[in-house]
Amino acid sequence: MALSLPDLWSSISVEVNEGSNVQKMVEGIGPWLGRSGVWPLAISLRMGHGHWKMNPDPILDLFISFIGRWEDVQLDLVGPFDSSISSIHLLQAPLLKRFGVTFGFRTYEVVEPLFSMLSASPHLTDLVWYNNDCGVYHMSDSESLFDIAELTIPWSQLTRFKMGDTLQVNECLNVLHQCPNLIDCTFESVPYVRPTWLPIPLDVSVVHQHLCALTLGSQQYKLFDYLTLPALCTFALGGWDCDDEDWPQDSFTAFLLRSGCSLKTIKLRTTEVSGDQLMELLGLLPTLTELSIKGIGTHALGDALFHNLTYDGTAEEPCLCPELEAITLGGSIASSKGVLARMIESRYCVDTSQSQIVCLQRVTIMLGYEKEWEEYLIELEVMRNKGLSVVVEQEIYKGWLH
Repeated sequence: MALSLPDLWSSISVEVNEGSNVQKMVEGIGPWLGRSGVWPLAISLRMGHGHWKMNPDPILDLFISFIGRWEDVQLDLVGPFDSSISSIHLLQAPLLKRFGVTFGFRTYEVVEPLFSMLSASPHLTDLVWYNNDCGVYHMSDSESLFDIAELTIPWSQLTRFKMGDTLQVNECLNVLHQCPNLIDCTFESVPYVRPTWLPIPLDVSVVHQHLCALTLGSQQYKLFDYLTLPALCTFALGGWDCDDEDWPQDSFTAFLLRSGCSLKTIKLRTTEVSGDQLMELLGLLPTLTELSIKGIGTHALGDALFHNLTYDGTAEEPCLCPELEAITLGGSIASSKGVLARMIESRYCVDTSQSQIVCLQRVTIMLGYEKEWEEYLIELEVMRNKGLSVVVEQEIYKGWLH
């Protein structure tokens, strides 16, 4: 019965690691996809540990033989290969809606063939383009991604776009200008790559009416001066690692005021913002329902911030972020004993019929490894026993979680 139901076999995810028997995998993948009949396919190829020793050509070639039914595809192209993907521009994927690719520096020669294939995909809405070579290869001024793609990719129909490479600011603006229907966009900086920014005319700006979610890497900070996003609900900013730059408080504040958006979620990973700057920023975000502040050295997480987030039912002035439902804090928590717990309890144990705030539902604390944090664990355990969802994790080197 299972073998006769094609929708059960229309999705497959494959990971190739050091020691994988690629030929045996092909012998299983072929019949699997063969049972899918004429159903649109969701396929994924991931290169795991030891990928530089593995040749995924047979799997890639098999996947490509089904290209006429591709709908949702994620390919890791990070190892040595000489497969038919180099001639993929001769093929068409008429059902393709979502396409993601991760590149290694050895595979950039397939960029143009892939773009040619994508240009013939009339239903493409999601594009994820990620470079994981840590700066060994990236698009230079002379071979820009958009020099190749500008006239071929159906930009106007994209609703989601993620670029995992260090684009210059004018290239980011170009994407937003060409994609008026984008709802979710990510411009992620590649580590260790610091491009020389091209000059931008002072009168250049982009007003995007539909973008709801935006994620920026630390090196795209100059975008704040050129964007207006009235529909923005979710904003995330990656690690702030520009040694020669300060946190652009004025630019970001002007961006928020200019956009007039009702942000619901903001996620910051930065070591440079001060407590006063953070409180000023949160004062502009009364509609916020989720707040995440992470990063080793986030000294802004102190008494002043938590006092301003504490709800006092008798106070004439409401606390910051009265609609907050979820909060994540990571880095160096510098509050005095009991201050953090009082803030959490004041926003959780409230009479919702009388209060001016929404009841807090979830708290995640990421404690720096260098911190003596037993007292926080005790305080948060009390909150957990009262019914609040509390997660405590340890944040170690470069933000990885243990």
